[in-house]
Amino acid sequence: MRRTTLVVILVALGITVAGCGRGKRVVLEEARPGRDRELLEQGMTEFEKGKYAVGRFLLQTLINTYPDSPFVPIAKLAIGDSFYLEGTSEALAQAEVEYLDFANFFPNHPLADDALLQVAHIKMRRIQPPDRDQKPTREAERRLLNVLQRYPNTDLKDTIERDLKAVREILSDHEMYVARQYMIRQRLKGAKGRLLTVVQKYPTYTKYDEALYRLGMVLFEEEEPEEAAKYFAWLVREYPTSEYRKSAAEMLEKIGKPIPESAASDIAQTDGETKKDKGLLGTLFTPLKTLFGVVDLNVPKEGVLVKRGETAEQLIVSATAYSKPSTVVTPTATTVTVGPASRTTPTGAAQGKQEITIGAQGETSGSSAKTPAPADKDKKKPEEKKKQ
Repeated sequence: MRRTTLVVILVALGITVAGCGRGKRVVLEEARPGRDRELLEQGMTEFEKGKYAVGRFLLQTLINTYPDSPFVPIAKLAIGDSFYLEGTSEALAQAEVEYLDFANFFPNHPLADDALLQVAHIKMRRIQPPDRDQKPTREAERRLLNVLQRYPNTDLKDTIERDLKAVREILSDHEMYVARQYMIRQRLKGAKGRLLTVVQKYPTYTKYDEALYRLGMVLFEEEEPEEAAKYFAWLVREYPTSEYRKSAAEMLEKIGKPIPESAASDIAQTDGETKKDKGLLGTLFTPLKTLFGVVDLNVPKEGVLVKRGETAEQLIVSATAYSKPSTVVTPTATTVTVGPASRTTPTGAAQGKQEITIGAQGETSGSSAKTPAPADKDKKKPEEKKKQ
């Protein structure tokens, strides 16, 4: 009975500490040698059981009582993971605060880039279908670019580029949705602006050929046949398998322009990329997903360090491995290429690259003090780090 009462008290205190962790410092016990490691192990054991509030109480005790412990950074990251695993809107908001604090307070930690990527994933989990508000989508894109900006040598680059492509696909769909509505209402100027955004900013868009065709039609309706012909020719040349190619060729004949030959080197790139077969079930369920605000994005549901299904021993091994000192390398100012501006220009010439400057000021969250731009991290990380 006494043990049950003690657990209830611990849970209550854990919730209180977790809810006001950004307030006054709370020390709940006297410090003694070795106790910080015990608290880490006990907290991870509670996380294995799914008792996140109790685990957070124990890890918060570690942070408050042993501020100089080598386990403090990993304890703070694990607290963020526990909120992320809970997955509610309130928990995800708190997870974002914890991850940003971790990355700003410990910018040279081997998992700082993972924490920033988790912030982007939190934004991605809030993304709505293309016909709705895209503020979370733009925030997700900004957060993904922020990881590359602060850690250009990150080993998560492939994951970030994949996520960027998925996020920009949603943004492109949104611009196309608005452009179609404008065209229906004969608001050609608005449609032109949206279509130019797609063509200039999102070269990996799977409906890029449709954007070229619609832009050409809008320009033709606005009595700009010379400009329209450039985009029709671009479509015919770069997308030989497009369903819009025949109509674009007919428009070129109508304008009195020659029909260019297809770029053979790009056929393999466009085949199967522009249109994807979703199958019968995909076709049936897509309208339902849109109705209920479901967006198909490959967003991980696990934490950086804390994973469902892992034993307490596995969690403790990972935590202690990342509590050892690591060597860091400070990068020089440079730029990072994040994708081409577009495959080609309307005339077929190569167009530049999208680049961002590294070494920018680190971001902060809540009431956290600003920190200087973090030093870049050595690519060599503990073997226990799991690829996301």
